[in-house]
Amino acid sequence: MNKSSILAVLLLIGCAKNPAIESSPLWEAQPDLPIVDGQANFTISGNNYYVNVMDNAIPRMPNFPSIPAKPDMARGFVADLSGRSLKGAHIGVSSSLVGGYYSSGSGITDENGYYEFAIPRGAAYFFGTAVTIIYNDTPVVMALYPVGGTTSFPSGSGIVKNFVLLSYGPANPDEVSRQPNNESNYYGGALSFHFNTYYPNDYYKNPEYLPSDGIIEIELIPVAPGLYGETRTFKITRQIGDFEQFAIHNIPIAKYIIKARLADGRPLKLNAIGPMANVFPTLGLQEDDNGIQTVTFTPNHQYTAVMVPSFKSNWDALEIGLKL
Repeated sequence: MNKSSILAVLLLIGCAKNPAIESSPLWEAQPDLPIVDGQANFTISGNNYYVNVMDNAIPRMPNFPSIPAKPDMARGFVADLSGRSLKGAHIGVSSSLVGGYYSSGSGITDENGYYEFAIPRGAAYFFGTAVTIIYNDTPVVMALYPVGGTTSFPSGSGIVKNFVLLSYGPANPDEVSRQPNNESNYYGGALSFHFNTYYPNDYYKNPEYLPSDGIIEIELIPVAPGLYGETRTFKITRQIGDFEQFAIHNIPIAKYIIKARLADGRPLKLNAIGPMANVFPTLGLQEDDNGIQTVTFTPNHQYTAVMVPSFKSNWDALEIGLKL
C-alpha cells in the first residue's frame, strides 16, 4: 500500500471515531429575530411587589440540524437565538439507579455547537447547561434553555436535546407558577428596589425617606441594542403602599440607562446594595462623568457552567436602594 493510500485509510478511521465529524450536518437558514422595540409601560399596585416585563412568552426557536437518537447517548446542538452555533457550552446528565446510586456524564460543544456523550443508565436529567459569554466586557456564565422544555428522561433509548441561549423568557413553567417572584425562573435580568418611607402624620420625617403615599417611576432605556437587537424601553410605575421594596423581572439582557423619580418630579438617588453590589467592576449600577447612571445585570459570581442548574437562569437580582 502506497503512502497516499495509507493516509486515506487513517483519515477515514479518524473521521469514524469522531462523532462531531460523523454526525454534525450543516445548519439551515434561520428565521428573522423577534422584534422587541417601542416602549412598554407597567403599573405595580401598592400591595404587589414585582412585575415580569416580558410576560411568559418564549421566543421562537432557531432551526437546528436534524439528527437521530442513539441508544445510551445524549447528543444535540447549542446555539444562540439567531441560530449561531455556540462552541464551549457545557452539557451534563446525571442518572440515578434504584438504591440511590448516582452517576453522571458530560460534554462540551465543538465549533459546530455539537455535543455527544454516553449517558449512565437510570432515570436521567440534564444539569450544568450553560455557556460563558462576554457581557459588558465581563465573562459571565449564562444558563441555556432546553428546547421543548423537559430536562428529565429515561436513559436507555438515548436523547437528542438542543439548547438555546436566551436574553429573556421563563424557565421551568412549574417553577414559574409556584414562584413567579423568583428571578432565577426567568432568563432575563432582574432588579430589586429597596427604600424607607415616612407617613404624613410622622413627627420626624427623614429627608431621604420616601412618602408612603408617593408614586415611584423607574425608566430603563437601552444604551445600545441588546443581545439580539432588543431596543425596548420600559417604564414601571409603582404606588409605594405597604411594601418598601419591589422587583422587575425578565428584562432583556442589555445595558440600560436607568432613571428614577417620584411622580411629582423629584429625582431619586440610586445606589447598589446587597451581596451583589460592586462584585463585578463593569456590571451592576454605574455612573459616568456626566452623572448618567447605567445598569447591567449580575450573574451568580460563584457559579461555573457545571454548577448552573438545568431549566433555571443564572441571574441574581441586582439590589438598588432608592432615596430622596
